[in-house]
Amino acid sequence: MFGCSTDAAEVNQRFQQELGVHFPILSDEGGEAARELGILGDTGHAKRTTFLVDAAGVLRRVWYDVKVDGHAAAVATATESFS
Repeated sequence: MFGCSTDAAEVNQRFQQELGVHFPILSDEGGEAARELGILGDTGHAKRTTFLVDAAGVLRRVWYDVKVDGHAAAVATATESFS
């Protein structure tokens, strides 16, 4: 698991430390990856999106406009269907 943000790497590192995030957050400062994935917003920031990819590299599900509350549980439930 990893995250990706259009913020600078330093901003992502502070976010990880302040919130105790235990997975890497990559920096897509120029927004190239977000643009390619179709999730770059008008503000130049990536829209909060989750891509669920299985061990074989198959895209299983995408959640757009993610809200934090309850999202981790929804992803965990989705992974149970193919693990």
